Amino acid sequence: MKRYISRILSLSLIVMVIQTGSATQNPASESIAMNITPQPQSIELMKGAYLFKEQTTLAIRGTESDHGFFEDYLSSLIPGLIPSKHESADISLQLLKETDLAPEGYLMKIGSDGIRITAGDTPGLFYGIQSLRQLLPPTVENQDTPIQGHRIQAAIIKDHPRFGWRGMHLDVSRHFFPTAFIKRYIDMIALHKMNVFHWHLTDDNGWRLEIKQYPELTEICAWRVDREHEDWRKWSPVAPGEKSTYGGFYTQEEVREIVAYAAERQIMVIPEIEMPGHTSEIFAAYPELSCKGDYLAVRPGSYWPNEDIFCAGNDSVFTFLENVIDEVVELFPAEYIHIGGDEATKTNWKTCPKCQTRIKTEGLADEHELQSWFIRKMERYIHSKGKRIIGWDEILEGGLAPDATVMSWRGEAGGIAAAKAGHNVIMTPTSHVYFDYYQADPETEPQAIGGYLPLQKVYSYEPIPVELASNEHKYVLGAQANLWTEFVKTTQHAEYMVLPRMTALSEVLWSRADQRNWINFHQRLQVLLPRFDALGWNHSQGSFRVEILPGRLLTNGEIEVELISEQAEHVIRFSLDGSDPSQESEQYINALALDQDAQVRAAVFSDSQRLGRVSQRDFVFHQAVGATASYELKYHPRYSGGGDTGLVDGILGSNNFRDGTWQGFEGHDLVLTIDLGEVQEIFKTELNFLQSTSAWIFMPEYIEVSLSKDGVDWQMVKRVNNETPEGDERVTLQRMSADFPTEPTRYVKVVAKNRGICPDWHVGAGEKSWIFCDELIVR
Repeated sequence: MKRYISRILSLSLIVMVIQTGSATQNPASESIAMNITPQPQSIELMKGAYLFKEQTTLAIRGTESDHGFFEDYLSSLIPGLIPSKHESADISLQLLKETDLAPEGYLMKIGSDGIRITAGDTPGLFYGIQSLRQLLPPTVENQDTPIQGHRIQAAIIKDHPRFGWRGMHLDVSRHFFPTAFIKRYIDMIALHKMNVFHWHLTDDNGWRLEIKQYPELTEICAWRVDREHEDWRKWSPVAPGEKSTYGGFYTQEEVREIVAYAAERQIMVIPEIEMPGHTSEIFAAYPELSCKGDYLAVRPGSYWPNEDIFCAGNDSVFTFLENVIDEVVELFPAEYIHIGGDEATKTNWKTCPKCQTRIKTEGLADEHELQSWFIRKMERYIHSKGKRIIGWDEILEGGLAPDATVMSWRGEAGGIAAAKAGHNVIMTPTSHVYFDYYQADPETEPQAIGGYLPLQKVYSYEPIPVELASNEHKYVLGAQANLWTEFVKTTQHAEYMVLPRMTALSEVLWSRADQRNWINFHQRLQVLLPRFDALGWNHSQGSFRVEILPGRLLTNGEIEVELISEQAEHVIRFSLDGSDPSQESEQYINALALDQDAQVRAAVFSDSQRLGRVSQRDFVFHQAVGATASYELKYHPRYSGGGDTGLVDGILGSNNFRDGTWQGFEGHDLVLTIDLGEVQEIFKTELNFLQSTSAWIFMPEYIEVSLSKDGVDWQMVKRVNNETPEGDERVTLQRMSADFPTEPTRYVKVVAKNRGICPDWHVGAGEKSWIFCDELIVR
């Protein structure tokens, strides 16, 4: 049934004392290495320790503009801090004009005579302060206890970030968040040594930025009727004359205040002004800017497909946008403006006389090139204002604007293409950094948009794709996480969704890739969480779910399986026969190797108590496992499910179509041919499908199975029609089986017929539909 794959785990586990309670009762940690997250580039431990006295002096040299801020910032952490001009002050911050320290880097020396932080730039000094902050007791965050008597082990810390772009995004259109929370969100970014706040200010559900030339943007477009009591995807229609009472906006004065607050914390604020799509809220006040010219109420919930977009053939649209940009550039000193560019359904452009005239006049091939023309036109204007544009990866369609930076969210393919073309890229794929996804069992979590993104998966992310050559790595500026807020209505919920996943991403972007170690990180996280508590930040306790991860297909035909949990301090117990594990079940130690059908079930245990639900994954062995497979049209790159061998690897998917085992086919049939290597007698084929109509995934209309001995002459032996109803929105797994008289064959061809487009009753009517398959089983 199984055997263990022996592995030697080389882990640098450092014993430490977690500093809680009164500072005077805490000895110095055996190592400060477990106190700092993200993990520094290097820490050299020295003999001795620094002991805080009744009074602490602070000297700041080499910086005038930030002197007062740094002094106030440290005074809020260290009671009774006394400014000093002496080099021998207890704490010394110095900005050096000449240094070999990397950009944003710092050097911290801790000894019995004091703490010295030096840097070559202001961000480096600030990040050094953040490391010092983490070496202080969490209680300093609210000054509950005196710091006198607290000891920090002597050490030399030399540190700098791996990536220059370390970002967090917040959508304030779907749900509005007050100014005080925006500052709190910036504080979270700062603690993690991240340096970009991407502020998603406009979308279909509300315009959030005061523009003085267009006051109706905030008088009308910032407000919608209240449907907060209804499901986001199933809101009731807006009644005639119904008042818009939900919403809000930021005044220009508030924006300047927030931008300044972020700048002090070395964070660049990037505004996003959506175009040409996700703009329907504007048509509540300025309907003449759309193709149809009709008034549209601001949507109080989901709006899809995004057909009501700016009219690309209307010159007034560009006058409007240029006037908006004129005010935006005065508010945001950052080098970039994000212009969106995503999910612009071009249905109205196809029938709009003005848009079609524009296509003809400009010599464009189609509506995709019209969007590219739109983006290029706006890029030229924004560039004339001394700014550069960023857009979601759809801006690649029809040709990329010359100086554009691509934010790759639909997987990494867009980022890879842009980098290979010499464009800067920011990685933000849904698979690893969409923090609106569930982070634990959906049955125990606050409502989310869907998906599943636990802490460990965030930590596993590598922003440099393997497809890029070494000389192309420079185009990957870094990465960021996105918090879309369709289902995030409160500030507490927003905090819960980003913490501690922000912590994991911060280490991905700051520390060296070869430093990353999940167990070590998880231990350091336990040190950081009390600081979150002291700050009053709401955070998730993480997932108690066991991830059952299929690995490679071994050369002897066995399937490698690993069991992983975020709860490193607890044990995993498992079974292979479909029974629920108990305290008597085998404890997981090393990777398993399966050689026959198995239903693996696993759970986390603390002594005799099971924590969380039982996880399950099925593995099936059949004649096609490891066979050579070829596709007429390949799976979508976002849903590759193990690549070309993914449908013949014996690994069955879960009811989560994003679990990495499903292959998705958008708008076209699945046509797969496999070579069994030699003629064999077979009598049955089975294909596993998933239906989730809310995600536009449908069962195939039918499957057809054909056989051939030579790959040239084919015989169709069976056609099986789908019997699963489409109207049920629940996720459905269905195995479609084709039985036939035993036939000698070497090649098997299967066709799964995609319905092509979503049906008329569906929210995506007329748009491409998907089929999802995880295995072709041959008996």
